[in-house]
Amino acid sequence: MHFLKNKKGFTLIEIISAILVLGIVGAVAMPLFDTGNINVSVSGNTVQGDIQYAQELAMTRDQNVSITFIVGADNYDVPADPNGVYPLENRKFPRGTKIVSATTTITFNSFGEKQGATETIYLRAGPPPPGTPPPGPPLGQVVAVTIEQFTGRVTVS
Repeated sequence: MHFLKNKKGFTLIEIISAILVLGIVGAVAMPLFDTGNINVSVSGNTVQGDIQYAQELAMTRDQNVSITFIVGADNYDVPADPNGVYPLENRKFPRGTKIVSATTTITFNSFGEKQGATETIYLRAGPPPPGTPPPGPPLGQVVAVTIEQFTGRVTVS
């Protein structure tokens, strides 16, 4: 029996062992890929777009338009347009993302100017770290959405 002399390939035991090791490494590494940072970043960009939409809507309607953010909430309402094409919409953040800054209402006048002082809305992914006093300085994975006074310029950082 000369056909067993030339052993090339892997045995079943070797293949099962390799799959088992890969499974263990994958199970250990998977929790390290946290989507919280991605979710809070996407939420910040969405808030930016919705605030800019409210500003444009105020100029289009030639009247004040407001959008309110409530501390601890995982959602906010996007104003409806006058024609009803885009009705009032409740925008929900991805799981675990919450507003951690003080409750605030952003109002734009008919010129698109933000009423009041410059404001920053903080969004945090996941639960707040233990011992964080609300609405104290946000800690952890945080995105800041800043709305400038007068110009209404919105930036995400």
